[in-house]
Amino acid sequence: RLTSVRLIARKVGASMKTARAILVVGVLLFVAADLIASGPVGIYAIIEKVIFEPSEQAPERIQIWGAFAVVDGGLTQPGATSKPLRGYLYFKLPDGSAQAAAKTEWTDLKTVAGTGQAIGFGNWGYVGRVQDFGSRPNSSSGIPYFLELYPGGGRQTDVRVRRDYDASASPAVYSTNAGIVKLADQGSHAEIVKQLREALKAR
Repeated sequence: RLTSVRLIARKVGASMKTARAILVVGVLLFVAADLIASGPVGIYAIIEKVIFEPSEQAPERIQIWGAFAVVDGGLTQPGATSKPLRGYLYFKLPDGSAQAAAKTEWTDLKTVAGTGQAIGFGNWGYVGRVQDFGSRPNSSSGIPYFLELYPGGGRQTDVRVRRDYDASASPAVYSTNAGIVKLADQGSHAEIVKQLREALKAR
């Protein structure tokens, strides 16, 4: 009987060790997922001005100046947002058939520029925490980073808010989603709209 009791105790002890090991692995996986999350993101913005390059009549690139935040889940399933940053985003047209939709959105961005209207636009893949948007140095190739979703199919692209004009900057590939979405300053978007307006006041 004593031997049987000891065997049972050993089995119980082993089971508890296994359970603890599984728990530890689960926690580590959860933490890792939080630290290196990935998924679609869009951009919330209040735009001050846009500059077309080489010209508005035949645009190939665009500077979008204002205050910007990244929204996890994109425009259709919005989640957490990053802290808004003031400066400019620099984009170029995508390849192929996606150019027409991008040009249409660029025209819409110019229409809302300077009005104070908060909007959402764009669609990219994102690896990292949205809260870390803007934290990566220009010279770094680490997390976080953006990915082209279409037509690039997962290629990395350099979406970043530049504080001041940088003549050496390389434009990221512009990616469309649900068009330009206007954000109300009340309801679920009230806080991010407030933060975007506050970011515009920063010099």
